[in-house]
Amino acid sequence: MNSRAGLSPVAEIPPDYFAPRVPRLRKVLRSVAVVVTVIAVLTAGALVTRFVINRCGDLRSGLTKMDGECIGVLTDASAYTFKGLESIQVTIDQENDRVHKAWLADPDGNTQYVRVALLSPLTTATNSFMSIDQIRHSVQGAYLAQHRANHSAAFKDASSPPIQLVLASPGSRQTHWEPVVRQLERMAGDDHPLVAIVGMGTSVAATRDAALHLARSSSGLPMVSAVASTDDFRDIEGFVRTTPSNTDYVAALAGYLGGHPNLNNGMLVSDASAPDLYVQDLRDAYNAQLKSYLKADEKKFFGLADNKNKTQLFANISQSVCISRSNLILYAGRALDLDDFIKSLKERACKDLGISIMVGATSLIFLENLGSDLLTNNKIKIVNAAAVHPKWFTSKVDDQGFRPDATASGGQTYDGLKKFLEDFDEEGLGGRQELADGYLVTHHDAMATAVMAIRVVNGQLEKGKLPQARDVRGQLLNLNTGSEVPGAGGNLRFTQDRKADPVGKWVPIIEIPSAETSPTPLFVTG
Repeated sequence: MNSRAGLSPVAEIPPDYFAPRVPRLRKVLRSVAVVVTVIAVLTAGALVTRFVINRCGDLRSGLTKMDGECIGVLTDASAYTFKGLESIQVTIDQENDRVHKAWLADPDGNTQYVRVALLSPLTTATNSFMSIDQIRHSVQGAYLAQHRANHSAAFKDASSPPIQLVLASPGSRQTHWEPVVRQLERMAGDDHPLVAIVGMGTSVAATRDAALHLARSSSGLPMVSAVASTDDFRDIEGFVRTTPSNTDYVAALAGYLGGHPNLNNGMLVSDASAPDLYVQDLRDAYNAQLKSYLKADEKKFFGLADNKNKTQLFANISQSVCISRSNLILYAGRALDLDDFIKSLKERACKDLGISIMVGATSLIFLENLGSDLLTNNKIKIVNAAAVHPKWFTSKVDDQGFRPDATASGGQTYDGLKKFLEDFDEEGLGGRQELADGYLVTHHDAMATAVMAIRVVNGQLEKGKLPQARDVRGQLLNLNTGSEVPGAGGNLRFTQDRKADPVGKWVPIIEIPSAETSPTPLFVTG
């Protein structure tokens, strides 16, 4: 056995080997703590940097940059300004601020307010479904109804409760709807609750998915769509719309064709791009109501609304039109592709053949910009079953016969359009030509519908209580006898049998280029 000093007699193990090593452990823990702290600081810094980089506007905006677009709910309209909406956002901010200050001055009085959200594209990108003009008109329409609700008795009880308007941006193609909708759901429980969502965007899968999510949501938020016309939306709980459905549009076109017996040799032309609810549904409506007119084989193209497509390849369709001598085309596609389709028809061999292109859409009046060289000189006419007619808004004596409110409704002359135009002019939102694309009118009527449901609920509550989202949803299909919505596009009613689709919505026919000396018979939904 080794007996050298300082060594254990057991296997030559140092005598302090088994002594506690707390100081060494503390050093390790301190080192670990420093590393963890550094990592946490760096991570927090990265998150803060990312937040600052991706933030839109100041800290109050609630908007985040996703795919280059500002997404989220803008509760303070002054915190960030969307391109093209500078003026109308200032106006909304002033009205919202007035409502809030009135409540602060008298919180126990009749000034408690609720909120309504406009959920709609507020940004544009390549091949957006809505143009910047349509976006601006949508926001203006919602605001005009808000202002009328807060300052007049246009929609039942005057200014009770007051309404604030918030803007919700799901992106130009609505792909980021989910985080935005979840934020709106949380707002339904606020002290000044969000009680309705209007707008809802266009007839795309994202709109359907958002609507189905909200239909099942515990928030109970009701939805009032302005331009989503797809028939598939009809049965979604808590969802109504102020636009005609695709079935309604095609029914109006059927009435037009009944007065034009020469248009009897039809061809269906449809977009074959990745699933597009509007296109598929309009195609189905044509087949359901106008199949007897279809004599030629259907032709398809790939539209530009699908970002993967680079060209629509219309030349083959133009050739088939000439071979079949089709003088009637039922077009199931986006307006984005219609001008290119028309330009391809200009090059057809059979220029002696007059062609009428039928379309159901909010409004295609912008195609008048194609001019007579492309349309009249090439015997091409567009027949648009629309949500509005541009001649509703002029003051020309010759156009007065186009005004549907000159006719009686329910035994009385309906003056909803007249009063809308008076308030539009007074608010200075632009010239009346701004109304021609239909987006301002349909979004005004969507907001008006939400306000009417809010007011119906409020009239049944004890003083001091505010309407809640689920109660407002429950009144949507009670907006009929005695509680009609005095819209700019008709005296609207919503019923159990029609579900989402309005009764009393005017569906005019627009001929482009205009050759109308008198209006075609007006189709009224119901």
